[in-house]
Amino acid sequence: MKILLFGAAGLLGRYLVEEFSRHSCEFAALTHKEADITDARRLDALFDRPWDVVINAAAVCDFDACQRDPLGTGLVNRDAPLDIARRCEARGALFVQFSSDYIFAGDGAQPLTEEDAPHPLSVYGDQKAALEKEIPLLCPRSLVLRLSWLYGVGGRTFMSSMPSLLASQPVLRTAAGKKGSCLYAADGALWTRRLIESGATGLFNVVNAGETSWEEFARTCLEIMGSFGLAPACRTIEEIPYEKLGPEWSKRPRYSCLAVDKLASLLPPGPRRWEKALEAFLADWKSFAPAGGV
Repeated sequence: MKILLFGAAGLLGRYLVEEFSRHSCEFAALTHKEADITDARRLDALFDRPWDVVINAAAVCDFDACQRDPLGTGLVNRDAPLDIARRCEARGALFVQFSSDYIFAGDGAQPLTEEDAPHPLSVYGDQKAALEKEIPLLCPRSLVLRLSWLYGVGGRTFMSSMPSLLASQPVLRTAAGKKGSCLYAADGALWTRRLIESGATGLFNVVNAGETSWEEFARTCLEIMGSFGLAPACRTIEEIPYEKLGPEWSKRPRYSCLAVDKLASLLPPGPRRWEKALEAFLADWKSFAPAGGV
């Protein structure tokens, strides 16, 4: 199997490289410096080669940057992936694209399925919703994988940074009432590979099982760190009301738990619980944490 990956230097991209390197396949992993997905000439050259699978993990994930510059970020988050989808369809390659829980308004209280209609509140959500709608039309042989609260070692997301914050700060402040699903990037890479190998196409929620809040995630993180013999500095977890976080927070979904029944039905038993994934992440984080960091 010949696989082309865009966005190899990002959080998910790095874990995808690690996952696929353990399996026998011809795998070309390209960073933004090596392949800007908005560069049509570069894509022309790359698509001169035959690929069985093309995975796009390149994206502008900075929520505020998307709000400030919808046109510029839209080139990366919407236009380029749609261009890649057309190229994959023309060459018979499977196209794998990642979406987000930000396609939802977050005003419900039940886990969201692949059948629930998008209602994005933000530019980033609009961009991802456009991909979910257009990619299957442009390239029916495609996988669109909807992720949420992605974290991993070396990541810059809030979840990724939480162990370091807990280790160094006596007080951790989180958004109150924010609930959803989280995904350890190692598990995201695993399920991406398994879905590709299964021959599946279509839209799938890919997150760790169960729902949590930022506050619960932080407290569970503290408990696991303690069980590892670490001594975090954090003694207080303070929840800040949404209305005090700034106007842009109103555009982020408060509730965005994603149901994984479809994935579990296809590839039983499905993703592990988020607590187990967090424990695995913290074991990895501990091995990479600077000496004296906790």
